[in-house]
Amino acid sequence: MSRSINTARVISRITNPCFLSVVVLVLMANTNSAELWSTVNYVAVIVLGLVLLPIAYVLVRMARQGTRAERLGDLVGFLKEHPRDVGALGIVFGLPCIVLLVCLNAPSFLVATLISLLVCSLSIALVRRLYRVSYHLAGITCLIIMVAVIWEPLLAVIAAIIPVIVWARYLLREHTLNQMMTGSVLGVVVSVVVLYGFGLL
Repeated sequence: MSRSINTARVISRITNPCFLSVVVLVLMANTNSAELWSTVNYVAVIVLGLVLLPIAYVLVRMARQGTRAERLGDLVGFLKEHPRDVGALGIVFGLPCIVLLVCLNAPSFLVATLISLLVCSLSIALVRRLYRVSYHLAGITCLIIMVAVIWEPLLAVIAAIIPVIVWARYLLREHTLNQMMTGSVLGVVVSVVVLYGFGLL
């Protein structure tokens, strides 16, 4: 059982949408970009708005509560316990990040992906006290759909990740099957609506 638990923990950490979304967005920023300087600008906005500033925000919040972060997982754990901070991060840093990317004429699929992730994040933060929808599954589902739009041949491979994540999260008792299913459904609905709005479907 301990080996299964350790495997589930590794899978859960590797597929954490908080980290994986940044990797995917940076890869997207390098796709179909004709100018190196444009790519540098997109990546800079993503790293600043989605990594550096949010980390600084959480560290300050934790310090005010008398706690310290010894690893990145502690930051994610703090946000799980404080859903309102997730909403605050989305509004304070996520929205400006989107506006900056639009002003920089970033690829529409990059902006659409960020909007989808932000809408899912804000939606889950709003209902968190009433129902623990799985952001893990919502975020991963968003990323899979967006990646499939850009790199269609990878769809079968990345879609196979979902059952593995469900197994890992269920084994770790992070969420019930219904909570994870709700998260995936939310990810699908939000992604499809945003893609349709951008004319990418």
